[in-house]
Amino acid sequence: MLIAIIIGGFILTGMIDLWLRKKFKIEKNHKFLDQYLNKKHFVFEALACVLFMTFISGNGYTGKDLYFLLFLFFACIFITRAAVEIIFMRAKRKHLISFAYTGVSMLCSVGILLLL
Repeated sequence: MLIAIIIGGFILTGMIDLWLRKKFKIEKNHKFLDQYLNKKHFVFEALACVLFMTFISGNGYTGKDLYFLLFLFFACIFITRAAVEIIFMRAKRKHLISFAYTGVSMLCSVGILLLL
């Protein structure tokens, strides 16, 4: 069931991403680092990932709780990214895609919580 939720999340994310980019004429990132506002933003997200992994390994989460927290963490990262994009890059409309990713991450979290 977990694999179905993850694959469904990827497919849904891809469909929403394509639809939003086409409807609002949002350009794709040319390089990996184009998704970050600046180096500070990149360092913040990398540090958040390290802290999250430390938290997970320190508390020994496994199974359902681990995957729930993982998708909840993705949602937090994307909502933070959306807020930064609204403040600094509103004209590019990339925040719409970040909000969509947040929604799909939350949907996967709830699906894992309810179905596993």
